[in-house]
Amino acid sequence: MADLLNAPALYLYPLLAGLLLGILQIVLYFVGAGNFDHGGGEGAFDHFLDATHLGELFDWLNFGRVPFSILMMLLSVTFGMVGIMLWQIFPVLPVWSFAIGAVPAAVMVTKITAGWIAHLLPQDETYVVNHDRLVGRRGIVSLGPLDDGPPGSIRVRDEYGELHTLRARPADAGMKIEKGAEVVVVEAAEGPGRVWLVMPFEEGE
Repeated sequence: MADLLNAPALYLYPLLAGLLLGILQIVLYFVGAGNFDHGGGEGAFDHFLDATHLGELFDWLNFGRVPFSILMMLLSVTFGMVGIMLWQIFPVLPVWSFAIGAVPAAVMVTKITAGWIAHLLPQDETYVVNHDRLVGRRGIVSLGPLDDGPPGSIRVRDEYGELHTLRARPADAGMKIEKGAEVVVVEAAEGPGRVWLVMPFEEGE
């Protein structure tokens, strides 16, 4: 324990923050407050992700299927643990160099663990909504452009304010919709997989 408390702050603080975030999430769950990803600022955060490559990273990490707070907890705890382990194994190396191994490890562990969590989350309407009910709702292209090639991704909020990441392509053949564009979910595409057809949103529709 003493060795842990003497660990470099670069890795100790994220580890402790992640653990506290996890404890808080558990407490809120049992007192009935649910997850704390609701609330104001959701639009600003969505547009921030859409304007950067972080949006594609978070989509890949299952953001929209798993609460943002859980993703941050996993990233922080894994980064801190791996960094501290490397520091203990190679104490002669500079502290910052351990991040070279800690960052990819944190991303991969978060990706795998978030995938498991997405299948274990309670399937009640307060968090997971039937995706058919997302038809007609507006979203933002987060991984694109959308065209006749492989499906891209869009982010759509349901009536509860929860964010969903959907695989999507344009409803009309030959259409191209750029990343960051606002779209409307039209219907589910035919064929295997869960792909949704979308159209560009236009004011007045």
